[in-house]
Amino acid sequence: MKKPELNSSSPAEWTEQRIHRSAKQLFLYCFLAYGCSYIGRKNFAACLPAMLAEGLLTETVGGYITTAYMLLYGTGQLVNGMVAARVKPQYMIGTGLLGAAICNACMGLVTEPWLMPVIWAGNGLFHSMLWAPIIRVFTDRMPPDRRAWAGTNIVASCSIGAVLAFLIPSLVLRLSGWRVVFFVSGGILCFAFLVWVVGHRFLRGYVRMMDEACRVEREALRVIADAKAAAEHRKVKRSLLAVILASGLWFLLLCLFCNGALRDGVETWAPTFLSASFGLDSSAAALIAVVIPLVSVSGTYAAEWIHKRFIRNEVYLCCLMFGITSLCVVGLYLSRHVHPLLCAVFMAIGVAAMWGVNHMFLTIIPYHFAPLGLAASVTGFLNSVIYFSTALCSGLYGALAERLGWERLIFIWLGVGIAGVVFCVFGGLLWRKKREGLANGEI
Repeated sequence: MKKPELNSSSPAEWTEQRIHRSAKQLFLYCFLAYGCSYIGRKNFAACLPAMLAEGLLTETVGGYITTAYMLLYGTGQLVNGMVAARVKPQYMIGTGLLGAAICNACMGLVTEPWLMPVIWAGNGLFHSMLWAPIIRVFTDRMPPDRRAWAGTNIVASCSIGAVLAFLIPSLVLRLSGWRVVFFVSGGILCFAFLVWVVGHRFLRGYVRMMDEACRVEREALRVIADAKAAAEHRKVKRSLLAVILASGLWFLLLCLFCNGALRDGVETWAPTFLSASFGLDSSAAALIAVVIPLVSVSGTYAAEWIHKRFIRNEVYLCCLMFGITSLCVVGLYLSRHVHPLLCAVFMAIGVAAMWGVNHMFLTIIPYHFAPLGLAASVTGFLNSVIYFSTALCSGLYGALAERLGWERLIFIWLGVGIAGVVFCVFGGLLWRKKREGLANGEI
């Protein structure tokens, strides 16, 4: 990306060192915002056993609350992915953080169970304003040599946030009740909002400079693509729907559905599964479940390492990850009555592999669409599919666990993992051809 010329009133010359320093600061603000968001979304899973023990909820109602969150989160991802291509990221991310903080505080105050799905659905809508703008920040406001680095390392914020989302409730539940967990989470989100707003004021010059550089770069690419298309007597595809159909992303939706069913679906119910299978109290179950986000971050880095050195096709790599998760589900079934920590380890490795799939679909694949200016829209669309799947499966898991038991539910998880392997085999063949078309400007 070329740097535009700055006017004489600029306070200092934008050296390479200063650009990279500002880019690192912007990444840290994104890291803090997304990490804190996980505290305000995963805390419900940690509090669910305490709510069940209190008699306020049943597994089925708990599933409805999770489904409400995921459904609005998925819908929001679809809408906000397109909005993020037009609205400045700092406004969307700030609104999402503040709105999520208010929803968490309301969750701690509510006394009627029927209101909880409504409040948590609002929480999902506000959280959906974060990921697509962050991807736009990485593609539009990061130097080219920092984009892949930022996309890989932002995932660590998910794991750190998820760890805190289980550790904080585990501590608070020992000292107080589950309502205080939501108050604390809301306070943390307010802190992230303040840091985001104040931090962006110090980066206004950098943001303006990078936005201008990105505009110049995209305009140059657009002129080249139009000239090439005119020479070949074809029409350039610019709309999101046209690009999705032309690039083969429509088939990969099946892989995404399986990813959502095994990633958030399993992680959400992990504390409840451990509590029901081994008779643990809510605090102990939340503490043991910390193993899952602690290990899950390794899935992203493992997937990135394998992708760079061995399997260059993102979808074929996802096939390997689905295979690993399927083996872990088998291990979970065999250890379901042995020890809770062993079960947590198998769940953690399986979820980690699904985070590797998530990284490929929501970061690496959307980067291929950055020259079209559609990275945020594509990642929002793909993320919406994952969370529609999670919305359906999370609610269904609660009802199935209540009626059929956890052992039969494990077999369903195994079937989803095997289906993911099959879908990725065929999806990899299609993506290999279409990815070349993207690289050559033919899509």
